[in-house]
Amino acid sequence: MSTRTTLVVVLLALSSLPLQAKDSWVEVRSPNFTVISNSGEKEARRIADQFEQFREVFHATLPQLRVDLGKPLIILAVKNEDSLRILLPAFWETKGRVHPAGLYAPGEDRHFVAVRTDMEGENPYEVVYHEYTHAIMNLNFRDLPVWLGEGLAELFANSQIQSKEVHVGTASRYHLMELQQSRLIPVETLLVAGHDSPYYNEANRATVFYAESWAIVHYLMMDPDARKRQLLFNFLKAWDETGDQVKAAQATFGDLKKFSQAMEQYARQPSFYFLKVPTAIHGDARSYSSRELPPAEVAAYRALFYIHTQRLNDAHSSVDEALQADPNLPLAHEARGLLAYYQQDFPGAEDAFARAIELHSSSYFVYYFDAQSRLRHGGVATPQERAEVAASLEKAISMNPQFAPAYAALASVYSMDQATHEKAFQAALKSVKLEPGNLSYAVNYGYVLLNAGKIEDAKVLVPRIQKAARTPPDRLSADMLARALESREASLLQAAEYQARAKQASQDHIADNAAKTATIRDVPETVGANSAGTKVPEGTSPAAPPKHGKGDELAVEGIIVSAECNADSAGRLILSVNHVPMKFLYSGLNTLQVVGVPKGLQEAPACSDWKGKKARLYFYATKDRPYVGELEALLFL
Repeated sequence: MSTRTTLVVVLLALSSLPLQAKDSWVEVRSPNFTVISNSGEKEARRIADQFEQFREVFHATLPQLRVDLGKPLIILAVKNEDSLRILLPAFWETKGRVHPAGLYAPGEDRHFVAVRTDMEGENPYEVVYHEYTHAIMNLNFRDLPVWLGEGLAELFANSQIQSKEVHVGTASRYHLMELQQSRLIPVETLLVAGHDSPYYNEANRATVFYAESWAIVHYLMMDPDARKRQLLFNFLKAWDETGDQVKAAQATFGDLKKFSQAMEQYARQPSFYFLKVPTAIHGDARSYSSRELPPAEVAAYRALFYIHTQRLNDAHSSVDEALQADPNLPLAHEARGLLAYYQQDFPGAEDAFARAIELHSSSYFVYYFDAQSRLRHGGVATPQERAEVAASLEKAISMNPQFAPAYAALASVYSMDQATHEKAFQAALKSVKLEPGNLSYAVNYGYVLLNAGKIEDAKVLVPRIQKAARTPPDRLSADMLARALESREASLLQAAEYQARAKQASQDHIADNAAKTATIRDVPETVGANSAGTKVPEGTSPAAPPKHGKGDELAVEGIIVSAECNADSAGRLILSVNHVPMKFLYSGLNTLQVVGVPKGLQEAPACSDWKGKKARLYFYATKDRPYVGELEALLFL
């Protein structure tokens, strides 16, 4: 290639950059969605209106459902494939991979959607609507059977959105093909199929499992007789009462072999009912507010999207771009903080969120993640630190009372102090009620119960959580909670046994002293002739008392969460055992035996550096309910 040709190629490449930079971006806000688009205001309003219509369908068909996610859903509506490739480069990095028309990316703080506005067809955003339906169902149900969850998602995802109504229940071509050509799964087998079943393939929804699940849900919701008999509602009620899908199905549908035959006939029929749902409640799309977005905000939103899709290097570049364009943009510092948080740079996250707050951020996320960064960084060792973290979480809740994660985090903080245990219960329950489908909130509630000593309540809750756990992470969390419960039960049982022994030993010692004192007082001052003639001082005992009256010494291992470094006065230490904080008293550092050297260190650390170190504590159980015991020694491991 000649020098001139090379120069032309470089100039052409450079000339394409300003064209991309000149894209104007607009923000359109409807009652329930925010659309950010480079396709123009008209297209942004159209996308917002479609999502409002789809959301309204749930109100009309299942009016008892809660449809408020409790967090924003932000839609990045881009004009073409090139724009979507910038947001979702992974789909273009692998040769031959399918290029999507859209993607749904849920998150703890926000839900993101990315879609192309130039797509045509009956329902180009089916995948997005499928995942959005799952998000709605997870708000309302803790553990929907897999077939029912996927059937509902497929039923609503295939809706046809018209100008003023939505057609719900229309059959997709690939489902009809599967139902006509494939051998159906027996209903008894379909009912009990889990996420690990060979019939279930989340990566490929064009399977008989999805098609048959769609057909059964279609029957339950669209067939006139099934609707009259309220079969879907009755199944959910029976399943909630029994916890057994087969028993619930038998109670609702009767003989399952006959029901299976009826469903096979239903699935293979040539046409299906669909429901026309009027959708005009959300208002005119022309009434939605709109504004042009400056480049810094566009870059900040892009950074947040990259964080949600695990493109952290791209997120870092977008954060830098946003801060260079506007160093005082709160959203840019929020994105910087969130990126640091997910990279476990908690001091950096705290700094970024503090800066966003200084710049008067109106986002409750900065308060929530500021608190979470402190929690992850161990900043709850003192009552003042806990009060500051609780204040940030309470601020986030005041700005968004429907944000479940803030309640869950606040419950954990409240559970650390006996005086706020009742508040901990209320906050934990609120998080579960807001998002019953999120098992982590139920697990968190279990730890709150353990921290407060509500063992019997925890024993009722833990088996339910274990039964509801479906995915490997959920099962692991449930098993860890179960082990924590076992550990706490064993610890309390040992403490009770040793306290009983100590009490009995003390009583025996008092009785023994009293008996011997009485005997001494009855002995003459001078004994008989054969005696040595030794005089026993009145009131003394020949038997020395025990070294301590505290019972047998116990031991427990864990991670030190905090320690009060008081040399000459009483203090306390908190040890985390299976994520359950255990509180101990000690009379003073000068009386506490400290031995051993933590792994990786040359010498034992000072008290101020104990946090985060693994140790074994030796202690005597105390009667004080807020504390497990009185420390005697600490061994670093």
